[in-house]
Amino acid sequence: MAFLSVIVVAHNAAHTLDATFESLQLAMGEARSDIEIVIFNDGSDDSTQDIIERWLMKLPNAIAKNVNYRNVGQVRNSAVAMASGEYITMLDSDDLLKPNSLSDAITFLKAQRPDMLLTRLLEIRDVRKINPEWGGFNPLPLSREDAVFRFLQHKDFQAHLIGQFILRSLYESNPIPSMICYEDFAVFPTMLMQASKIFYQRQGHYYYIKRSGSLSSILDASKISLLVECTQRMEKAFPARFSHLVNCHWFDIYSNHKKSLTKEQLQSVKERVSTLYSWSFFLSTSVRFSYKKRVIEAIWKK
Repeated sequence: MAFLSVIVVAHNAAHTLDATFESLQLAMGEARSDIEIVIFNDGSDDSTQDIIERWLMKLPNAIAKNVNYRNVGQVRNSAVAMASGEYITMLDSDDLLKPNSLSDAITFLKAQRPDMLLTRLLEIRDVRKINPEWGGFNPLPLSREDAVFRFLQHKDFQAHLIGQFILRSLYESNPIPSMICYEDFAVFPTMLMQASKIFYQRQGHYYYIKRSGSLSSILDASKISLLVECTQRMEKAFPARFSHLVNCHWFDIYSNHKKSLTKEQLQSVKERVSTLYSWSFFLSTSVRFSYKKRVIEAIWKK
């Protein structure tokens, strides 16, 4: 049994997968014996499978499976079921890791045994701006309360499974649903509420490369429906004291996607947004000024 399972899910990733595997190989450093690599090829019709087969001999404890789910939630959940590591981290097939970062993460995880080691993703669009310098893991402990506040305020980290180090038992308690997107948002809030020992690493080790035409960048009504569903899950996961911050997320949905909502969804979202028109919201110290300003502007327009 490995200590850390690295899950890589690929779909038509022939143009990026070699670079991803190269960065993974460098990120492992001297910790190869503690790591297993779980690779899923989900319905690719390019040379992704050929690339995976070449790398299986180079990567330690690597296992691969070829499926045709065409569903990122289902494939990630299947990969978690196959993983044996005490901890799980996920690496997308078009992203990159910093050298020795996984080795350093394992050293920290073994010493502290957290439920979650959360990290700030380095979002970039131009791979030429990548800086391989890495200063190691020196994360800060967070209370669950502080972690939820930071998450809801979009401060430091969001609902991503990539780049995070999470106990496998939390995945077992929260199976990833079969969703074509937002599958991480569906489970992350509940994982956060179930975690007792949480750390946060400000210096990023994971390059999240934003590419034009990606699944997350092209939204339609069906994806917005999943966003609404996941926000409802989040609303149920967090206690009522976080309601103003949760309703800021509803305000984002109303502001950005109201034309894509069904009649029933629109009515439900508007009911939640209406609770922001209150003194308690404007006096709340947890709500960012930018949201208060946007709500005032919305009231003025009405």
